[in-house]
Amino acid sequence: MAKRIPVKAARTPVQAATEFRTEKGAERLIGRNGEVNASSKADLWRQNAKLLQAASQGQIVQDGTLAAAQDFKARNRELLTAAFNDSRSYRVLGEKMAEALYITANRQGFLRKFLTKNTVDQGSIPRFKMASKNVTAVYSTSPTQIDAQIALDRWFTPPEFQIVARPFVPENEINQSNNDVLEEKFVEAQESLMVAEDRLLYMASNAVVNLDNELSVISSQLTPYTFARVLTKVNRWGLKTPYVLMASDLLQDIIGNTEMQNAIDPVARHELLLTGELGVLWGATLVTDAYRHPEHKVLNQGEFFVFADPLNLGAYSDRGGLQSAPVGIEVEKVPGRGWVVWESFAMTLANPRAVAKGIRA
Repeated sequence: MAKRIPVKAARTPVQAATEFRTEKGAERLIGRNGEVNASSKADLWRQNAKLLQAASQGQIVQDGTLAAAQDFKARNRELLTAAFNDSRSYRVLGEKMAEALYITANRQGFLRKFLTKNTVDQGSIPRFKMASKNVTAVYSTSPTQIDAQIALDRWFTPPEFQIVARPFVPENEINQSNNDVLEEKFVEAQESLMVAEDRLLYMASNAVVNLDNELSVISSQLTPYTFARVLTKVNRWGLKTPYVLMASDLLQDIIGNTEMQNAIDPVARHELLLTGELGVLWGATLVTDAYRHPEHKVLNQGEFFVFADPLNLGAYSDRGGLQSAPVGIEVEKVPGRGWVVWESFAMTLANPRAVAKGIRA
């Protein structure tokens, strides 16, 4: 008799964070009160690390996100199918994707969390108020380039450019795929837009290192003392430090260091944890990219940045959201349908004193 070979799903089903279990038969990681189940502070850090790892692997999402995805999944496929035959459905689907992408960027993007948003009206140009004159302003000139100049005035006018994503669905993919094709294209567009913005912040932050605050190289494990040394470089200029952005591997320094665990007030609410917030140390909220998919992470291993408050750090503008336009075989040269989704963007990091970088060698 032939041996039966069990067939497993190629893709782990996504589930709500409140239903997540580390193994079959184990208790849920999230309690009924929405907080992570843990027996001690050290155990809370270990459980938080497991939750972040599951999120980065795409196994779990926030409950509200999953409910919305399940509600729209069938309609997404119907809209996508209709888009091949109806130009109006085609355009509407692009507009819905643009709206969802804009909401996601506002909720999850680091740049939008750390910088001040400026509203730019139609017919006007971006003008950002500087915290002080005669400082080096670092600004973006394209989705992948930054530049710097001495700002002699209280107002700075950076160039405006477009960040573009091109989600495209080949006809064979919609005919043959059992997965939610639109969800996959949404992730691709999210990477192009949200992560492009965050990489601009990363490049600008690196550009101001050693201008006013020298780079701190930490040769051993991160400790409260070495962390405070980097924090002080921003505080000494009279600036508050509400945020620290950390690479995902530094979470292991916290888990393996009792001194760090005791110094940090950890986050227990899973909703906050799944936006990257780890806890508070010396008044600064620690934010990590550990919850992100690997292709959405922007920091290199061992890096962390201390940021001043948004009013003193810098600003951005996006003219109120994303726009979309349909494209097809005449542009892509492949049978199928897709969209060009773009935003008009400007960004300036206005104060080199407002950033300090540390790196664990």
